[in-house]
Amino acid sequence: MLHFSDIILFVNRILRENLYTMRKSIVSIASLAITLMAVGTATTSAKAKSTTKTTTSTSSKKSSTTDKSKAKPEVKPAQIVQTYDIDQPLPYHLKAGYVYTSSTLQKQLGNVKTLGTTTWYVTGAAKIDRSSQGSGYSKFYQVKSGNGSQTGWVWNGNLQPISEGTFNIAMKNSDYFNKQNIITMGDSITRGYDGYETLDGLGYPNWLARYLNTNVTNVGYNGAFLVSTEDNQTTGDLTTTVDSTNFKNYGVATIAYGTNDYGHTDSTLDAIQDTLAQNIQKMQSENKNLIIYGILPLTRYDKYGANSDEVIAQGGYSINQLRDAEAEVYKRYNIPYLDWRSVDPNLITDSNHESRLWDERLHPSAKTYQLMGRDISKFMIDNFPKDRIPKKTTTKKTSSTSKKTTTKKTSTKSNATKTTNTAKSAKK
Repeated sequence: MLHFSDIILFVNRILRENLYTMRKSIVSIASLAITLMAVGTATTSAKAKSTTKTTTSTSSKKSSTTDKSKAKPEVKPAQIVQTYDIDQPLPYHLKAGYVYTSSTLQKQLGNVKTLGTTTWYVTGAAKIDRSSQGSGYSKFYQVKSGNGSQTGWVWNGNLQPISEGTFNIAMKNSDYFNKQNIITMGDSITRGYDGYETLDGLGYPNWLARYLNTNVTNVGYNGAFLVSTEDNQTTGDLTTTVDSTNFKNYGVATIAYGTNDYGHTDSTLDAIQDTLAQNIQKMQSENKNLIIYGILPLTRYDKYGANSDEVIAQGGYSINQLRDAEAEVYKRYNIPYLDWRSVDPNLITDSNHESRLWDERLHPSAKTYQLMGRDISKFMIDNFPKDRIPKKTTTKKTSSTSKKTTTKKTSTKSNATKTTNTAKSAKK
């Protein structure tokens, strides 16, 4: 028989066991809840990431679509419908518009801001159909830069001859020649004759005006002589030119004669030296501040393309002897003289004279005239009197250049006759 105390102990035991079981259940339930919460959080995070990716992808697609909508429409190619021959590459500068890389006119090489100081030589021309680009037919020039590094195509209306408009290519220290009007005296090479026609505005005096940023008066004359003779004389000979010029109006003068004396007269070297000296004295007496530069003759190729530097002509001397004789006179009067043999021996050579001389004999091409102008300008700057150099020598670039080369008009009839005779002589 169970006592009451035993019954109490039995009940307490059962209660303790149930309480233990309940605590375990509660712990299990709590663990389950925590697990479920973690799972829920992970699921929510995964959904968020998925949503972010979807949003980013959608945004990327929208951005791509937007970029495509903003992209410039493809420029369709233009077509050449007709080409034209170019007799001689002549120099121009860009006054407006663009230079295109090819005749299809789809890509620009540059514009007037980036290429405005580049000298361009026209090497070809064509009529181009631009109807695929929303325009009509236009004439374009194929061009090449003066240094040969760039080529392109330009609408003809955007090109201007270098002798016109704004084209500032002044060299460093060109300000030495500020207010120093220059007069250039000489024969057909000073005039700008290419052996067939006079290249108005394209001779080396025109380049002096650009490179030195000053005014130049060109009195060069086709067929002119250093020494006038009874059988060979023109109104542009050295003595006639000096007698008719007021040198008080000029700060600088250049003298470039002799090649016609060698090729067409029997004047002796003594006569050449005496005449040159007398005229230098007269020039200096009229203007004691006049700066004079001498320019010795270029190499000639007279008979069958032969170099005449050492060939004795009818006067009894060669081109090299003529150069040396003129140099002696310039030295006597402390006048700097440009000798092509030392200043630019590669200007005219046996290997390049057929392209550098347009008549392949004596007269330079338009491009060679630029090279001469560059060489002469640099020589004049380098040999400017030291005691006459301005205190401030920084070249100021201006928005416009109004410097011009003036060509004095002479007897057209006489000049034309002499030009014809020179051309005939060239054919011989």
